[in-house]
Amino acid sequence: MMQGQNISRRNFLGLSAVGVAAAAGMGLAGCSSKQAEGASGAAQGKAVNSSGIEVDPSKITETIECEILVVGGGFAGLAAAVQAAENGDDVILIEAQTTLGGNGQGVEGTFAVDSKYQKEQGITVDRSIIMHEELGKAQWVPNGLFYKDLMENSADNIQWAVETCGSVISGLIDNYPCGAVAGSVNTFHWWEDGAAYVGYIQPMEKKLREYGASIDLNTRGLEFSYAEDGSIAGVIALDAFGDLVEYAAKAIIIATGGFADDDKRLKKLGFSMDTLERIGTPGHYGDGVNMTLAAGASEFNGVCYLKYNRISHGDVEIFGPLWTGFCFGGPFLWLNEDCERFVDESMALRVGNVVTQSAPIHNQPNCTALSVFDQTVFDQKIAETKDMADEWAVSVEEQWQTILETGDDGFMADTLDELAEKAGVDAAALKAAVDEYNAACAAGVDSLFGKDKEYLQEISTPPFYISRIHEVMEGPLGGVVTDRTFRPLLEEGGRIENVFVIGLDGIMLYRDVYPMDVPGSASAECLNGGRVSANEAHKLIKG
Repeated sequence: MMQGQNISRRNFLGLSAVGVAAAAGMGLAGCSSKQAEGASGAAQGKAVNSSGIEVDPSKITETIECEILVVGGGFAGLAAAVQAAENGDDVILIEAQTTLGGNGQGVEGTFAVDSKYQKEQGITVDRSIIMHEELGKAQWVPNGLFYKDLMENSADNIQWAVETCGSVISGLIDNYPCGAVAGSVNTFHWWEDGAAYVGYIQPMEKKLREYGASIDLNTRGLEFSYAEDGSIAGVIALDAFGDLVEYAAKAIIIATGGFADDDKRLKKLGFSMDTLERIGTPGHYGDGVNMTLAAGASEFNGVCYLKYNRISHGDVEIFGPLWTGFCFGGPFLWLNEDCERFVDESMALRVGNVVTQSAPIHNQPNCTALSVFDQTVFDQKIAETKDMADEWAVSVEEQWQTILETGDDGFMADTLDELAEKAGVDAAALKAAVDEYNAACAAGVDSLFGKDKEYLQEISTPPFYISRIHEVMEGPLGGVVTDRTFRPLLEEGGRIENVFVIGLDGIMLYRDVYPMDVPGSASAECLNGGRVSANEAHKLIKG
């Protein structure tokens, strides 16, 4: 394999760096007016990263050249880097964190259709079910051709990861049962130990190092660098020494893992920074999305989120029996902070998608909801989650006791008046909402939202409870509009030829809510985008 021209003080001190303008020959077609503006602004030292970091090309300490630069070493970035190295290309992978893996560290399994491993177990999958589940529940907005591409490539992709790259799957293939719901198809191939960090991340890193590719950790890509004609010539990054360096590359693959830590963009999308709790891996500031949008790419307006309901802020685990029993909805009354009911509280159970639980709460003031219930419902949920609590070796009653004692978004009282005072809400409004809901329960008909009769249970047995639900988020999926080769599409028309946006930065399979009916599709698209982009980049640079 051809090795990278790594003009770096770490291994070749004293060699003069190649400036941004000198990289003009490496910039390829696909220059928009915004790209030209970006080049001009950067030259004046006025480019500012989304985190407020000034990116001044005049302060670049060195330039490192390669054929393909992969920005981000998570699930997608690793696939891209390994495939590029396998193709014999001179590839450098940069990663802002101290380790590789990113969001992919917590992935449990990956989607595939008609894999050899499914065939060995006699598992068949009806592809039309996938299309109807994934597209239909998103009102047919996503492009079905992206799913077609994913399904056609998925079997080869997972076989490549396992048999060529050394990744390890456990052998279990199922529909990813999660609490009270499960997926519609058996497409979920579990990684060894149920963790991609074990079954995928570590083996892929080992393979990449075997190929001799350069891996620069603690190196955060901030902005594109531009040639004199305004075309993209590389990426300006902040390295482990705190210096600005330029990676000049013929092709750039963006895989920075989304924008879960980009407060500015999250506010724009309606999140409350006062109540949002982030649980994904750290360091996803939206750099890849922001630099690509700054270059004139179109912003994807169908971003969906891996986010869930949460009670309390740390004394109780995010997932587990308390989450399953008390956050999914069902026989609860959900009110906003003004004590107004706003949804069928059993909607997640109705559609069989646990991620749906948080969608309507997102639209309420402060992105929170009051979940009101009584002792009868409390006892019912304790009984329903007993087996899970035993498996997790926890006591849900003790967890609730901790929440109530600390007042950490959980309150209990013998009267609704006292409950309202503890929770800090209007007592008259709370009692009116409960009375209206109880009347619907007594009639067995929810004439407002159509909640199923089995979940209509009166709030009448003291003590009464309020839990204040807030959002927790692993991360957003999607940011940049791409074509089927994962090249970003420009607002003005056309595409950027030498840039590819993959993984959570560019995933376009979903719309608003992640549909877990077809489990494992997000990580599978990360794997697919990595391979497709690397192969497209190879064709581009080799002519």
